[in-house]
Amino acid sequence: MAYDAYSPEWAAAFKAEINKSPVYKQAAANWEGTVGLVVLAEPDKKVPDDMGIFLDLWHGEARDVTICSRADAEAAKYVITGSYSRWKKVAKNEMDATKGIMLGQLKLRGDFPTLVRYTKASQELTNCTTRVEVNWPDES
Repeated sequence: MAYDAYSPEWAAAFKAEINKSPVYKQAAANWEGTVGLVVLAEPDKKVPDDMGIFLDLWHGEARDVTICSRADAEAAKYVITGSYSRWKKVAKNEMDATKGIMLGQLKLRGDFPTLVRYTKASQELTNCTTRVEVNWPDES
């Protein structure tokens, strides 16, 4: 089943994928913290407003994944910001989020060395997003 990009249903499906991933559970076993993903508006791609995704991640489990405002996402301990087009590339496995941060294509607020220690967990979060079928607004 396909979900509208960044809808509450998509967030629930993403959370379910994270929680059934043994790779994520192991790679993030010691992770404690929230992550906010800020999706910047691209009106020409049918994304008129900035939005956020708030991930409450704790010891290999997604306690919650919610769609929220940009401000709420920016309240997380770690915040990664990028345009809708860049996040779409991450979700389609066309761009690695960690490499995107290093190349300046995604902006990070938070302790980068800590994130680097959890690169495998970050990559598995990306893999989880690729397993959720999405209806992209600029493809409809």
